[in-house]
Amino acid sequence: MMKETILITGFSGCIGSSALRWLRENFEGEIVGIARKESDGPDRVFTGDITDPKFLNETIQDVRPTRIIHLAGFQTPDCQNRPFDGYGVNVEGTANLLRAAASLEKEHLQRVVFASSAAVYGPRSLYPGETVKEDAGLLPPNLYGHWKVAGEGIAQAFHLETDVPTVSLRLATTYGPGRDLGLTSAPTTAMKRAAAGEDFSMPYQGREHYHFVDDVGAAFAIAATADFSAYGVFNIRGFSMENSEFIKLIGSTASSLDFPESRLTTASDAKKMPFVCDLDETAICRAFPTMPKTETNEGVKRSLEFFRSLDS
Repeated sequence: MMKETILITGFSGCIGSSALRWLRENFEGEIVGIARKESDGPDRVFTGDITDPKFLNETIQDVRPTRIIHLAGFQTPDCQNRPFDGYGVNVEGTANLLRAAASLEKEHLQRVVFASSAAVYGPRSLYPGETVKEDAGLLPPNLYGHWKVAGEGIAQAFHLETDVPTVSLRLATTYGPGRDLGLTSAPTTAMKRAAAGEDFSMPYQGREHYHFVDDVGAAFAIAATADFSAYGVFNIRGFSMENSEFIKLIGSTASSLDFPESRLTTASDAKKMPFVCDLDETAICRAFPTMPKTETNEGVKRSLEFFRSLDS
């Protein structure tokens, strides 16, 4: 029986940490990570940059993973502020990794999972249905979205080249413990402030699609380890609601937990949320029936309790 080894990039980030927890509890093989700086977490860690093809080629040949989860990348603010660096990491880095992975024997590598984003879609008004399905037209609102479209294309090219089952997962707003970077980290910042009894104003407004961080980490881990035999693009499960309602939910939950009083509002100059909501989950539930979906009130409660424990 072949020894299972899963390689995960970006394991020290919010989603990577969550995926790592799921794998430690459910995956029986070795867990190996790639990081730019020395970090703890997986069984082995290779320190280097995914923009370095030589490093990736050597690492892939050393590790010989049977499964790969690719989470490393620049988020929206960095892609806008450092566009060519964003391209180098999100596009060239993805191509470097999958080109190196393509050198493995086809019978050895069992799965590749790529972290895409709902930023590949256009404005919600473009999609007249109740939900936005994966085959909807793509019109990214920013460079981050364009780089994710390119990443999906690279993932599909990898599958066509190697016949290795490959999955691209699209997600919107991840919230909860560990989320501290990126445009859509504001709801988590609001929970941190509420846990500390501090005021906070949301910098953007509109309807948003929310995923609890534990569900997102599990989604990547399940997509990497469950049975699957093709190329697929899937929306991760979650809930859509107005940002103002999410803020109210944080406030009412904090009150029920006897947190210090805080004032959570939407800023008067709040910008419109650029990413699409109402992501359809039919396809991912069909392909991966065990994908979790934590109710928003439960996810907010667990997040607030976690942030309060940090202050105690």
